[in-house]
Amino acid sequence: MSEYINNTELRINNLYNFSVGIINHENGADLVKKYIRDIENVHPFDVICIVDRLMLEKFDIHELKSGINKVLNMFYKNLVSQPIPDYSKIPFLASLWFENKELESRLVSLKPLIKELNSKGIPKTKFQIVLKEIGTRVAELLEFDSHYIKKENILFPYVEKQLPEYRCQSVMWSYHDDIRKYIKDIISHTKENNPDMKLLNRNIGDLFFAMNAIKFREEYILFPVIEKLMTYEDWISMQLQSYEIGFGFIDPPGKPEKISEQNQSSDKRILSIDELAGGLIDLDTGQLSIEQITMMINNLPVDITFVDENDEVRYFSTPEHRIFPRSKAIIGRLVENCHPPSSVHIVQELIDAFKSGKKKSESFWIEMGEQFILIRYFALRDAEGNYKGTIEVSEEVSSIRKLKGEKRLME
Repeated sequence: MSEYINNTELRINNLYNFSVGIINHENGADLVKKYIRDIENVHPFDVICIVDRLMLEKFDIHELKSGINKVLNMFYKNLVSQPIPDYSKIPFLASLWFENKELESRLVSLKPLIKELNSKGIPKTKFQIVLKEIGTRVAELLEFDSHYIKKENILFPYVEKQLPEYRCQSVMWSYHDDIRKYIKDIISHTKENNPDMKLLNRNIGDLFFAMNAIKFREEYILFPVIEKLMTYEDWISMQLQSYEIGFGFIDPPGKPEKISEQNQSSDKRILSIDELAGGLIDLDTGQLSIEQITMMINNLPVDITFVDENDEVRYFSTPEHRIFPRSKAIIGRLVENCHPPSSVHIVQELIDAFKSGKKKSESFWIEMGEQFILIRYFALRDAEGNYKGTIEVSEEVSSIRKLKGEKRLME
């Protein structure tokens, strides 16, 4: 057993050195020759460990992703030759797997249209028809975003709790964001009368590569590793949370029965809503029941998230129309792991400024389609001035921005 462990560690170290060499643009042929035995014996868990170590080294994310693409191209043959679980029989993973099958079908159906669009001598009228059809088909891929959202908000938090080498997920999240951008750019190009075909084809190629790459990395690297780490109860719990986000390209599967609540470790006993139902909570300026407090918060037209002094997510509200997706799996998760790599540094800088007292609040605003989202952060302190956490409040304010004059009567 110890020999097996030692061999595994040696192989991972060698493959890591191979990957660093590729990222640093060393001679690829020489590296392959040196590490060929390790490359031919690579396992899914090896890849997880390698990427985790690379993330800890703080490589530039673009250089890292480019290097990983080349490395996995070398690993591909051996990874696909290894048996993978029957995902159709695993709750939660089953829906992700079926979604991937539908995605593959839709990407394949796009190829003839792309070929036709690039054919020589295509009449202008036909060109516009095909261009519009490609735009429609690519826009339909937006539905698949629920697949990525479920990974980011449900799957990843569970993996973080079970797998110390979880940082490969940040790289995956970065690809999700790339895919979102490619889709947006392609849709924009297809609305033009004379699009830049070189740029359009490049974006389409990047989209196909990224979506297929993520599908491969899910089914042949990440899923085979975590399938052994999660309990059946975990998979059931994740699947039940999926219904709040939705399913991409497939009908919602039948809901499995809830088996058991996950244990929550805490020094303090957590009281249920039923236990608190009959009592009132003194809020200094009034006494309210837990039901009244919950209704008040959830009927505010804002998303509220609370992160405690240890940078762990402790609560989020559930208004009728959420702006940003949330799942119960993020409770207890480090806030830095709730964001893609591109924005983690902003989150860390903001919380550091709150902790030091340099800032009390901060606001950001973004446009999401026709929506204008205002995101505000507030530092929370106790009576002695000790930092106790951060509250995030997000609101869709496009209608508020249009207000003019006064309104004093009810319509």
